[in-house]
Amino acid sequence: MTGDTHAPPRTPPTEDDDPRCLRPGEAVAALAPAPWRRVVILGEHESRLARAAVVPGYRPVSWSDRVSGALRAAHPDLACRAARGRKDLSLFEMRSRQVLDALVFRGDLALISCGGPELRQTAFDLDSVEIELSRILDSLRSATYRHAVVISPFDRSTAAGPPADAASAARADTVRERQLRLVQRIALVTLHHAAQHIDLMRHQRGLDPRTLWAPGPGRLSSRGHAVAAAAVVRALARRQP
Repeated sequence: MTGDTHAPPRTPPTEDDDPRCLRPGEAVAALAPAPWRRVVILGEHESRLARAAVVPGYRPVSWSDRVSGALRAAHPDLACRAARGRKDLSLFEMRSRQVLDALVFRGDLALISCGGPELRQTAFDLDSVEIELSRILDSLRSATYRHAVVISPFDRSTAAGPPADAASAARADTVRERQLRLVQRIALVTLHHAAQHIDLMRHQRGLDPRTLWAPGPGRLSSRGHAVAAAAVVRALARRQP
């Protein structure tokens, strides 16, 4: 973790002043050449942030709504759909509950948010992660999807705040070690399937994690959502033909 764990978290006064967030007009300009017109979002989708998750100066909008809004602003004819499903879907649940919706939608870009539920499972099974993610990507690429983006989470070991004692520090270390292995496996799967991987754990470097997480298990603050959205938009801009 960065900074003094006893000091209050420090954030820029607004997201417009935050270099980790999108500048006004940046998203529309970056996505103007984007070739996609039908976008589906798989995994967790928060339509409304809890009041406790709002950091002053940062809009209370989820990363997925920010990204879909930016794509629509750049391309008014674009259609975007968040696949139905409850929060915290594992990859197995995502494949069994959401992929059919994505195939029926006949999109050309899929944004897949995953990894959090797998980190919390008692049985941490990287082979299962590889199998389920491969099946999802195979299904999408065999249909109409020209591109898929897999987004793995910020460092979940920091979500509960600074460790209060040795036991909580040990638990955080276990989560972080798991996540490093998970990210490595996801990167290999996405490379094999010619998909794109956005590792939010890497984008967290240099940030005070207390500003990224909201109260509650694994929930992002409005700043966390803003930083995640910027990472996704900038990655999409780099991937365009």
